Parts: sequence; C-alpha cells; structure tokens
Amino acid sequence: MVSLRCVPNLVTYNIMIALQAKATNYQSALKLYSDIKNAGFQPDKKLFFEEMKRKNWVPDEPVYGHLVDLWGKAGNADKARIWFQAMLDAGLCPNVPTCNSLLSAFLRAHRFPDAYEVLQSMLALGLQPSLQTYTLLLSCCTDTRTHGDMMFCGELMTITGHAAHAFLVSMPAAGLDGQNVRDHASNFMDLMHSEDRESKRGLVDAVIDFLHKSGLKAEASSVWEVASQRNVYPDALREKSSCYWLINLYVMSDGTAVTALSRTLAWIDIVTGWGRRSRVTGTSLVRQSVQELLHIFGFRFFTENGNSGCFVGRGEALSRWLLQSYVERMHLL
Repeated sequence: MVSLRCVPNLVTYNIMIALQAKATNYQSALKLYSDIKNAGFQPDKKLFFEEMKRKNWVPDEPVYGHLVDLWGKAGNADKARIWFQAMLDAGLCPNVPTCNSLLSAFLRAHRFPDAYEVLQSMLALGLQPSLQTYTLLLSCCTDTRTHGDMMFCGELMTITGHAAHAFLVSMPAAGLDGQNVRDHASNFMDLMHSEDRESKRGLVDAVIDFLHKSGLKAEASSVWEVASQRNVYPDALREKSSCYWLINLYVMSDGTAVTALSRTLAWIDIVTGWGRRSRVTGTSLVRQSVQELLHIFGFRFFTENGNSGCFVGRGEALSRWLLQSYVERMHLL
C-alpha cells in the first residue's frame, strides 16, 4: 500500500495490529501502535486499555474479553484472571467465550482447581457451558499424563452438564461391524445440527482423538466415518483423479489423523508387487522377499487373478491390520 502511495488509515492499522497480536507478534503490534501516532492518527478504543482510561473512555464487555483472551493465549493465566475479575468489579457480565478463554488458560497450565472455579462462576452467572467449553475439557483430559488429572477433568466435564458428555459416557462398545457406534454418533450429530461447523469439527476431533488414545480404536473409526459422511471435515478426502486420492490431515489431531488415514486406506484396495508385463517373474527371489516382509508385518495379502507377483489387501481384514499399533506408527512418517 505504501509503495503505491496509498496511505493506510486507522481501520488498516487496527487490522494489522489484530493480526500481529493473534500471531503472538506482540513487539510488531506495539510498533504498529507507535506508527499510528507517528502518522497523526488518534487510536480508537479497540487498541489499548490504558489509552482508553487516559481518554476517559468506558471499557465494555468486548474490551475486557479481548484482554482476558490476550493474556490467556500469552500463557499468563494470572493476568487473564485479573482482567476477568476487573470485568466483574466493573459490574459487567462476561459471556461464554470470555469464560472459555480463562478456562483454557488454566487448563493449559494444568491448574484444575482454578478451572473448577471458572466453571462454577459460569453456572453462578447463569451461563451455559458451550460445545467449545466441553471440547476444551475433553482435549485436556486426552493430554493429561496422570490418572488423578484425568479424573479431575472427568469431574469438570460432568459439571458442564453438556449433551456431549452424555454422548461420550453412553458410547456403546463397537459391535462386529460398528453400526451401533455409527448410529449413536449419527443421533448426536442430529442433536448438534444447529451448532456451527467449526464447533462440531472441534468436538468430533477431540472425541476421536480421545477414543483412539484410550485404546477404543474401533469406536474412533466409526465416529470418523459418520463425521466424514456428514461433511464435518469438508474436503478432507477427495478423489482428484482416477486412482489419485487426497486426504488433508493437517486440520486434525494426531489420533484423528491416524484414524482417518486408516479408514481411508481400508476403503481403497492396496496393491503391492508388480504387473504382468514386468521382467521380474512371479517366482523370483523378489517375490519371496516381498512375501516374507508382509508376513513379518503380520498381514496376509493375497494374490489375485493368477498374478503371483501381485499382492492385494482390502476390506475389514485390511482395516484391522491398519489399526495395529506398530502399523499406525508408520502412517504419518
């Protein structure tokens, strides 16, 4: 803009400061704030709280909420709590996203008693924990390293009273074909139809990750199938051309990515070996080596259509093999 002699206005500066702050480039955000003054602009009340106080502006709920969120994401849960309390002292009522910001700060620091106080404050203020609230707690539960912390997270999830908790604790054990879990997940998706896609994606990702890391891999796979069919992960799996598939794993947690990849591979025939016109004959030492390697991996790929050099795997047998722990470690390499 500057090189084209287009002078940035206050709106442009605000956008740039917000982006730098979101990217945690706080020094760059402060530099832009100085540039505003040097350019002759008067910062508006979206920028800094101290500047607002000096100009006798009255902070509102969004301003306090941004400060709580800013300090929480910066890893300073105590500062976030100070601004949260200042909001209450000013006679303002925080909304659910602001409470979630403070809750997230305490959960990242594994300060569960403080997280408990935040949840109790929400309920005392008449605020209903949201889908994002439960997602934060479930993700924290998955990442905890001690049984005590996991139990505490479980108590916090129960306190929310959210429908997502009822869905998770009533999850049936996967049957032979997983249809009972798919039905359970589908009914829950119907219940959550009014939630925005990003919120549903966040919860489904947390649920699959939790199930997978808890050893309930068949249940995780069935939930993924329903989520994929419901387009919770839009464009996550696409057939770009014949025999050329694209799966986008970067928007998923590790457990969800492994589950998604395993199920996708199970839907597609996997062929290893060589073709009929290959100069390598089907009875060569190469074939023997490939067969021995597959045997070491524990899966019996079978030959098809008389081509002794081609080994094929498909269906549920392939799916079960792909979910073996030693195979999973190879998926994302």
